[in-house]
Amino acid sequence: MTTNEAARGSLGFSTSSLALAWARLARDGLPPFDRFEPDPHIHDPKQLAVWKVEGRGTETDFRGLYRGSLIDEAFNEGWTGKMLSEITPPALQPAIISASRQCATTACAVYTILETYDGDGFAVNLERLLLPFGTDGRVQVILASLQLISLHGTVRRRDVVRNFEAQCETVVSITIPAASVLVRHKRLTPHPAGDANAGI
Repeated sequence: MTTNEAARGSLGFSTSSLALAWARLARDGLPPFDRFEPDPHIHDPKQLAVWKVEGRGTETDFRGLYRGSLIDEAFNEGWTGKMLSEITPPALQPAIISASRQCATTACAVYTILETYDGDGFAVNLERLLLPFGTDGRVQVILASLQLISLHGTVRRRDVVRNFEAQCETVVSITIPAASVLVRHKRLTPHPAGDANAGI
């Protein structure tokens, strides 16, 4: 899948809506986290996590501030106050931490899909959208949307971490500036009949 194909087709409705809410705030620069108040109908708070950015460059790590209840079901230990490098299984650190550092470094949204297989051989995808927030151009907080998706089987959240540890492939990884989110939304929004800008 190419980057353009991923950007056009991979984001689901709730993920796209969350990214759009962020992009509208970020059109004039990196927004502070306290300004972000998405409608709960846009995205389920139980599938969100919040990380505080600490350090810089290759030393950047992320301290857990919040995680939703659906994420709790997949992990036995709490995240609050712990570092991402501390709670991420070693096999998943290259994919998880590199995407988080990319988000912190570029101040852009980062969208990834990690794929594994359940005990019945059905594919299970972890869709992860990272949205940066901060002041003076420096990312201070990252909001993470995590969604587990299986088109054929039932996702057993308490088993899924072990499945990803055993086998994991990054099938999509893209960096998305706020301007690109806004352009995509404008292109996909239907124009009223007779609009002189229709089709542009």
